[in-house]
Amino acid sequence: MITRYLPVPLVLFVLVLLGACATLSPYKESPRVSLVSIQPQKMGVLEQRFGLQLRILNPNDTAIPVEGLSYVVEINNREFAYGASRQAVDIPAFGEALLDVEVVSNLLNVVQQLQALNAETGSSLRYRLSGKIGLSNSVASLPFDYSGVLEYQPPAEVQ
Repeated sequence: MITRYLPVPLVLFVLVLLGACATLSPYKESPRVSLVSIQPQKMGVLEQRFGLQLRILNPNDTAIPVEGLSYVVEINNREFAYGASRQAVDIPAFGEALLDVEVVSNLLNVVQQLQALNAETGSSLRYRLSGKIGLSNSVASLPFDYSGVLEYQPPAEVQ
């Protein structure tokens, strides 16, 4: 009699093999994505757009073919803005690339940040940039999460 079911050990072996293949990646480390600059672009009543320049550092011995990325920016532990970009770039092994992208914020986030700036006497802004990088050679994505400090230069007082 021919059975229609595969032996249980064979099924388990195939499942383990598929799981192992899904975790294999030529990238041992996630890329390091840091914020180089932030500039106001379009200021509306309810929505504001900012231009960001991101530095993407590849610590791996394999190039990363970036198809696009999505990201969230927090400033001083508060969500500030979010965005996505379909800008493609190849980041060489042990290399880096600069990427100009946009983020969108809302009036409430901007007002909260301004209040926090007025309440703090420091001249630096702590930020956190997190998200994921879509790869052109895979359906998988590479997560990133980086924290840093931007030096804030308040406008000079007019005398």
